[in-house]
Amino acid sequence: MILIHLLILFFILLFGYQVFLASNSVFEGLENQQKEQTVFQPYDTNNPNNAFILAQQNAGNIIVLKQQLDSMLGLNKQVKDLSDSVSSLQDQVQGLAQANQQYTSSKLGTTPPTITGTIG
Repeated sequence: MILIHLLILFFILLFGYQVFLASNSVFEGLENQQKEQTVFQPYDTNNPNNAFILAQQNAGNIIVLKQQLDSMLGLNKQVKDLSDSVSSLQDQVQGLAQANQQYTSSKLGTTPPTITGTIG
């Protein structure tokens, strides 16, 4: 019975450790860290004489999109690290479950107990 309690405690500690590791590298949202924040500007297609203005606006919008894309590329490594941690945790939990099953099987045996003294 003590071994079962130790396994439960081990699972809890292992889960808490994994949560602690994952919580240290979480970044929320796509925030721009620069003081100057540029915003995507909508296009005015009603005026056919503003070709030069549209070219400048395109350049500005490309810069905004590049900044957003650069901030998203940093998330790729974090997602991969988190995926690896989840996969490792899953392997550890499966190993512990298998060890627990083997321990239970070794303690219970394969033949049912013989019950005597009953009226049947």
